[in-house]
Amino acid sequence: MRRVHLGLKLLFSRFQDPRNLRRALASIAQLAAPLPSSDLRQLLVDMSVLAYRDAGTGIQRAAKSLLAELVADPPEGYVVRIVEATRWRGYLYAEEPTCRNKTVQVRAGDLFLGLDFAARVLPRHQLQLLAWRAAGAKICVVMYDMLPLLRPDWFTARNCRAYKAWLRAVAVHADSVVCISQSVATQFNTWLTAHSFTCQPKVGWFHLGTQAAPSKLQPIVDPRIQRIIRFPFVLMVGTIEPRKGYSQALDAFEALWRTGHVVRLVIVGRAGWRVGSLLTRLQTHPEAGSRLHWIDNIDDDTLSLLYGKATGVLLASEAEGFGLPILEAAAYNKSLLLRDTPVFREVAGQAASYFDANAPDRLAGHLSHWLSQLASGTAISSATLFRQTWADSARQLLANLPLIPSSQAPRFEPTPAAFGQCRQTR
Repeated sequence: MRRVHLGLKLLFSRFQDPRNLRRALASIAQLAAPLPSSDLRQLLVDMSVLAYRDAGTGIQRAAKSLLAELVADPPEGYVVRIVEATRWRGYLYAEEPTCRNKTVQVRAGDLFLGLDFAARVLPRHQLQLLAWRAAGAKICVVMYDMLPLLRPDWFTARNCRAYKAWLRAVAVHADSVVCISQSVATQFNTWLTAHSFTCQPKVGWFHLGTQAAPSKLQPIVDPRIQRIIRFPFVLMVGTIEPRKGYSQALDAFEALWRTGHVVRLVIVGRAGWRVGSLLTRLQTHPEAGSRLHWIDNIDDDTLSLLYGKATGVLLASEAEGFGLPILEAAAYNKSLLLRDTPVFREVAGQAASYFDANAPDRLAGHLSHWLSQLASGTAISSATLFRQTWADSARQLLANLPLIPSSQAPRFEPTPAAFGQCRQTR
């Protein structure tokens, strides 16, 4: 077990270096999953995107954390094997090029889990998925959100096309789809109802987890971080995208600063798409480096330190599949100010303050009131927010998968119908 954890730590530390990435994946794959014996079934975990690039998004943080738990504590009767594919090459085991039997081989009772969000990869390999199902394997996919379909104006045309192709492939081939919130499951079921498929995947949901706050924060080395934590600051975490509400939040803070407010705004997130003007504004703002800080690349220890030192955490996103920063902030008992959306209510319940404002001046009013409550110690605490560990989250995920108990030997007789039974009727 210790070797597995050490291997995973090595793997995740190397995700940023493409030269070492495949070697790291190979080392952990060999630690976690030797070639399966005749009495073990395979849990094939797809990490196709992370195998080549870690963008540090919430989806990828969740995928890495869940993978670590699956490897450390696989379901009974299964061996976890990491697999990856590209748009031009089918699924292979994540092993060194010199290893034999690289192509994924399945048999009855094996299970493919699309844990990574591989919108541009999975639809390219539908024949492989059909062959696996004909052999008796199950296809399961984790669904993080449906935003490119519901709000295409927030995404590039290319992203929307890729997502639609991925969604249709999932609807046709998946035996189970496990959503990261009940809100996303409701949206997916609504979409399935509006489309006619001769068979539909079983839809379930689970909640993500979080790590416990460290008992001791790491020493502050970065002078930029040292400057930030000298004053009260509000933290926002998430990729810079149109839907995240950063522009409105910055407008609201500018209104506060004009009244002489000293609170800082700290944004942690990498640049996304369709935000060129916002990035320019962040970089050239008169308060940049003073009351405004944007950090586009940060390690886990520094992010933990910022969570620990923040006065409060703001999530202004107009839509999410879950809202992982809610749990991350609650691990440090930080007060939360959230946009009033169904999924944020699902995750945070009564353990957060909410705002419903489209105009910056209205958000500024909510911020001013919330900051006054923080100063007086009367702000709603996140201490009562239910949060679970990543191990708990992984167990919830597994409970939604069609795993076969060890006492049951899989029996499957492939028939020609198995290759085309899930076709859309219109």
